[in-house]
Amino acid sequence: MAETANGQEQAPTTAQPSTVLTDGGSTGENGIKVAGPLNEDNRALVEAKKWAGEDGSVDLNKIADSYRNLESHASKSVPLPGENATQEDWDKFYSKMGRPEKADGYELKLNREALPENFPYDEKSAIEFRNWAHEAGLTPKQAQSLHDKFVGHQAGTYTGMIEAQAQRETAAHNAITSEWGAPESETYKQNVELASRAIHQLGLKEALVEGRMVSAEGSILDAKIAKAFAKVGKELYSEDTMATNATGTLSNPFSDGPNFNRTKQGYLIRDDPKKAEALIRAAGKNPAEFGLG
Repeated sequence: MAETANGQEQAPTTAQPSTVLTDGGSTGENGIKVAGPLNEDNRALVEAKKWAGEDGSVDLNKIADSYRNLESHASKSVPLPGENATQEDWDKFYSKMGRPEKADGYELKLNREALPENFPYDEKSAIEFRNWAHEAGLTPKQAQSLHDKFVGHQAGTYTGMIEAQAQRETAAHNAITSEWGAPESETYKQNVELASRAIHQLGLKEALVEGRMVSAEGSILDAKIAKAFAKVGKELYSEDTMATNATGTLSNPFSDGPNFNRTKQGYLIRDDPKKAEALIRAAGKNPAEFGLG
């Protein structure tokens, strides 16, 4: 034990030695006193933040500046509404985050150059998207990003569908020409005309388009369908003398192209309106345009 000034023994202390640093301030009076030493956690923090110089002295200005920046950031932050927050609380939060006041405040841009040709962009769906984005509290930037991702996905699906349809059309054409001959042949032309007339006369084109047997442009996507309707057409129009030429090949005077004949049209409209109407529909036209129907 150590002795005190009066000769009495003093019990040993376990306290860590401390250092008191005095900052005299700008006037040199009533400065700031800093006590130490630092505990292990704070020493690690000082080292990580590089608040101490090479000689180990702590720069109080760096610590003060860091705390001031932290307070400034905290004052600008927007707290997330709590578990029991109302819709009004969420609306205020979304507004502070940058959500437009109304759904039509989103100005969504469409990059047509990045989309396939004839891509069917749905404006009505775009309006619904704005409503959903507003309901979800999205900022304009978030809404545009999500919009672009969704449109890009739809464009990929559309491209895949177009490619698949082109493959089906090619396969159907190859199967048809292998049986009917080249498109320039009389057999091919006659069967195509018979199939077309049967489909239009029976009013099945729309159903076949919806069933993806025929494209919206009228291209056959299934060879079996084409062959079946060619047979049906042959049964329906085998005695149709007004629809055949000198070689016996089926021709429709209402069809565009070399078979178009106004004189025959007039005879049919006058002498057999029902047959004329059937041929007009088979040519993909409206009988009302010819004064029928």
